[in-house]
Amino acid sequence: MNFNTAHFYESFLSGIKYLPNTVRLVFIPLIIGLVLGTLVALIRVYKVPVINKLLGIFVTVYQGIPIVVALMIYNLVFMLKFNDLAKLLNMGKTVAEVDNIWVGIFALSLTAVCSISEAVRGALLSIDKGQDEAGYSVGLTKTQTIRRIIIPQMIPVAIPTLINNVVGLIKASSVVMAIGIVEIVAGATIPSSRTYSFFEGYVAAAILYWGFTIIIEHLAEILKQHTGKFRRNIYD
Repeated sequence: MNFNTAHFYESFLSGIKYLPNTVRLVFIPLIIGLVLGTLVALIRVYKVPVINKLLGIFVTVYQGIPIVVALMIYNLVFMLKFNDLAKLLNMGKTVAEVDNIWVGIFALSLTAVCSISEAVRGALLSIDKGQDEAGYSVGLTKTQTIRRIIIPQMIPVAIPTLINNVVGLIKASSVVMAIGIVEIVAGATIPSSRTYSFFEGYVAAAILYWGFTIIIEHLAEILKQHTGKFRRNIYD
């Protein structure tokens, strides 16, 4: 098998063109996952009646469903039931394009909520229960104790697992090509459909994903150092 550098370069540029779609498919679910996942973890750790059990069942069941299966189900439901909503969100694009990108974001967001909630829950459980009692003893409410004592100590513990979740989310974003969303993989292989040389396209996509992941891990290292200093300051 010969490696054609011209085809590789063309595929690389084509993949970069659709990088914004992958960024949206990663960072919108990530933000939603961090907010809702943290809330779910807090509810489960502090055992809010009824809701705690329901969320525990949901997370357990949903994590057992392959994302590509969930993606196909959401796509069918959205296309059949929410086509009018897609038209309202059109913003000058084709209805199918709007449908697909939001279905992908929705599917990845639910996955992110479940995985991030487990990472945060594990980090919360690692914090000694005496920290809660210390907060109550100085007159803090439960909400103030969580916000000012528990969460600052939880963040450095959760970061390594959260980074793994983000990397997993980056890789999971490639499955949305199954419902017609053009992201890095689909974009990088567009020239291959003309040349019938897919090897260069997949190598270009792999390098783009690798570069994206390296940037995320570098930013995470900076964040880890910052939060580590913050956590040490709590005990100073």
